[in-house]
Amino acid sequence: MKLQLLTTCLMALCVASFAAADFIDFTPTPADLYDLDHGWYYTWGIQADVDVSNLVITGATLSFDDIRNWDSSSNDLWVHLLDSAPEGVRMYRDYGGGGDAFAMQGVLLEHYEDLPSTAQDITYTFSASEIQALNAYLQNGANFALGFDPDCHFYNEGVTLVLEYSGVPEPASMTLLASGAVLLFLRRRRT
Repeated sequence: MKLQLLTTCLMALCVASFAAADFIDFTPTPADLYDLDHGWYYTWGIQADVDVSNLVITGATLSFDDIRNWDSSSNDLWVHLLDSAPEGVRMYRDYGGGGDAFAMQGVLLEHYEDLPSTAQDITYTFSASEIQALNAYLQNGANFALGFDPDCHFYNEGVTLVLEYSGVPEPASMTLLASGAVLLFLRRRRT
């Protein structure tokens, strides 16, 4: 009975230590991505500062704080998840050219059309397939990027990316967990 109780406690401790989720917040510099001017398209290369080999991203949101079109004209904003880009925010000139500079690259997260000239908060939640792509990008080199192509000028008060992650048990922990299960099985089998 004591062995069964000890095994059960050890198993519960192992499972509980890996079930908790944590969050990482990322904010670009500058936080407003230079107000997303229509004459440019942007990459935001993000390097994970934690060891991602034992992490699994379980959720992600991208938020725009008080984003607004500079006037009431028709507008577009394309947002992509990219495998990589130079670290930090980079601007590339497109002279206000229409269309998506990142077409056929990475994963299109969202195409916003006709955002109003009044400020609003927008939060985009990644789908399961987008989270799967993000996990693959992280395992491919511990970095990933977001691409933004505004075909209008979008004032905003800041952009934030939040990743929710959980740890993956290390081999030693898995061995301990499996040993406990085997002992429990053997104990029950004897009685």
